[in-house]
Parts: sequence; C-alpha cells; structure tokens
Amino acid sequence: MSAGNAGQIAYWNGPIGQVWAREQAKRDRDHAPLSKALLELAAPQPGEHLLDVGCGSGTTTLALAERVGPRGTVLGIDVSGPMLNVAGGRAAQINSIAAFAQADATEYAFAPRSFDLAFSQLGVMFFSDPVAAFRNIHGALKPNARLVFCCWRSPVEHLWAFVPESAAKPFLPPSPPADPHAPGRYAFQNPDRVKSVLLQAGFSAPEWRKLDFQTFAGRTPEEAASSAIDAGPLQRTLADVDEGTRAKVRAAVTERMAKEMGPDGIWLTSAAWLVQAHA
Repeated sequence: MSAGNAGQIAYWNGPIGQVWAREQAKRDRDHAPLSKALLELAAPQPGEHLLDVGCGSGTTTLALAERVGPRGTVLGIDVSGPMLNVAGGRAAQINSIAAFAQADATEYAFAPRSFDLAFSQLGVMFFSDPVAAFRNIHGALKPNARLVFCCWRSPVEHLWAFVPESAAKPFLPPSPPADPHAPGRYAFQNPDRVKSVLLQAGFSAPEWRKLDFQTFAGRTPEEAASSAIDAGPLQRTLADVDEGTRAKVRAAVTERMAKEMGPDGIWLTSAAWLVQAHA
C-alpha cells in the first residue's frame, strides 16, 4: 500500500482500528441517520456494480449489496485489516454478495470503467493525496457514473466532537495550528476545496448539501464522557497522555456534558456535507 498514506495505514491497523472494529455496532447507531441519507442520495439500482471506499466494518457495503441484488456486485475497499475482518465475517453470516479488499484507493488496480457508482461514508477525508486518489477512482467508473460521499463540516458545527474537545483543551499541551488540508476528520470541511479536488480528478458537476442530525452521546454525563474519551473524538488525542491528565480531562468533559443533559440523555449535533458528482 502507498507510502504516502503510511501514517493513516498504520493508524487504522493499530489500536484505534481495533477499537473501531470492536465498536462497530456503536458506530452504526451513531451514523444511522447519515447512512440513511447517503444511501438515499446514491440510489443504487438492482444489477449495478458499486465501489464502497473506506468501507470500514462493512455496514454500508452490505446495505449497498442488498440494494443491487444478486445480479449486481459491490466491492468494499479499506486499509484497515481489523475492520475488514469484521466486514468479511458479517458478509459471510448473511451470504452477502459483498466482496472486500484491504488496499489503498489511491493506488489500487481497479478494473477500468467497471463501476456505476463510487460511494463513501466518511472515508475520503483521510487521503494524503486526494486528487490522486479521486483520479484513480474516476478511472474505475463507467462514463457518467455517479460519485456520492459524505464528510464532516467545520469543527464548530460538529458539536459531537467540538463539545468534548473544547472541554479537554485546557488540560492538554499547546499545539500548533492544524493544517486544514491534512488528512483527517475535517480535511473536506471547505466546499471550495472539495470542488477543486474533484474537478482536478476529472469529475464534473459537483454538488453538496448540508445534513445535520443528532448523535446519542450517553444516558448520563459520565457515560457521555467515557464514550468521547474511550471510543470517540478524544480517543486519538488522549492516546499518549498520562493518567493524571486523563483524569482531569474526564472530569472536565463530564462537567461539560452535564450541561447538555436532556430528558432522554445527551444528544449532540453532527454536521455533514453530502456530496455528489459525475465521472
């Protein structure tokens, strides 16, 4: 797999990727409104041949496979071995037509002009060279095939992450301003950048629209803080901090989450772009 994406490949095959694999059911619940909206936008048809980029533990790949039926095909591609192990096991349990490949979409040797749709739920923001990755995907699509994906909007809109991260920040060492174009959660927050990337890669008529939805953080402030720290937006940030700092962060995040407590627990807004274009 690509040396350029080596950091992301190591990350998603290490402890974080293992946690995401174990937490597959939670991720499905967190992203259910997003998955529903994205699948509706993609509108896969029976007999089509589909590509799911950054397929993770296979939830969207299996949903796509169900929609195209036995005359269609679906290939899910991801760099994470732990998550693909989960995906393959789930597909085998239900005898799905879905197939999976552990590979980097930037360099994978797709059969040329073979897919009717390239689809991705939160997978495309992690490319080290997004133009090259989308150009490779473009080459795998039939003429006038569709591209449909989602990505997060700006941090201040995406409260599911912004609320706990803001509470934790005073207890963490200062860090230089993040490169807004570096691979990561918010790399595609700017629609102008997304448009530029897609046009350079050969796609036409890019369009995007906002989707806001509520994500369940926890039944109590303590549960919401644990979710954010142990398997959520603070997991990567706190991976190397000492236990004393972690305890202070947990207390601060718990206190902040208490302010969001509602009658049925804590729900925080997630803010996404839904993007589509054509080959």
